[in-house]
Amino acid sequence: MGRKKNIKWGPRIIDLDILFYNKKVMHTKRLTIPHKELLNRKFVLQSLAEIAPAFVHPIIKKNMQLLYENYTE
Repeated sequence: MGRKKNIKWGPRIIDLDILFYNKKVMHTKRLTIPHKELLNRKFVLQSLAEIAPAFVHPIIKKNMQLLYENYTE
């Protein structure tokens, strides 16, 4: 998109978070899959529990429904 980073956590033209890519686990300088913060975001776990409750996190080995039900702030 040709954006220039001026302010950390500042406004962006586009922001895509890749939560999962099937059961792939990867960590590079530019990309981490599964998304490293998804377990800390209740709204993400709630949405995943609604659309894919049986999907198992490839590292944690628990499904989205269980992760959401056990979420603590």
